[in-house]
Amino acid sequence: MGLEIKQKSRSQSWQKLLVEESDYRLRIRGVKRERTFRRMYLTVFVSVPAFFLLYCSLFYIGAFIDPGKVVGVSHSQRAETTKQTVSTRPASKPRTLLSPLSDAFALNRIYLRQGQSIQLSYALPKGTQLHAKIKQCKSFPVLEVLKCKFIGEQEKRIRNGNTGILQFTVSEPGFYYFEDEVIALPNTKLKLHHDYSLVWQRS
Repeated sequence: MGLEIKQKSRSQSWQKLLVEESDYRLRIRGVKRERTFRRMYLTVFVSVPAFFLLYCSLFYIGAFIDPGKVVGVSHSQRAETTKQTVSTRPASKPRTLLSPLSDAFALNRIYLRQGQSIQLSYALPKGTQLHAKIKQCKSFPVLEVLKCKFIGEQEKRIRNGNTGILQFTVSEPGFYYFEDEVIALPNTKLKLHHDYSLVWQRS
């Protein structure tokens, strides 16, 4: 009788120990899981603003630093090369799988300091008209990358042009958006890269 009681007591103690150990492991797992979620949330919380600021900086950095100078190809050198080669540029070129991605990242807005210029090189088919303009934004640092309240603009038109260069020089520092449209006279809108070629770049 006494032996049975001792065995039951030992069995209950062992079961209690297993339960306590199981509870302890569950608590440890819960703490680890909570820490993992905290790290994940912190990573997202820090990474998203960091990537956004990095993206926005791409539109400003060229006005203050010319990365091309590191490899000996400055903005002015690239612009001069474009002027020399634009006469041989075809009005259209074959599309590839990467063409939509290239179109999405095409330059259409940047920050310009006073006296800096942006140039538009073009190759157009005969019987067309090019209407190009740059629009100055009201100053809202960083936010102007996403949304612009226009306060001024410059525009130029080319009629029956083949190939050439248009240059815009700004008298005030600020963020500028670029727009262009090419129509086949009298009034048929054409598609970029399919019917004609345009490239905006710092000069």
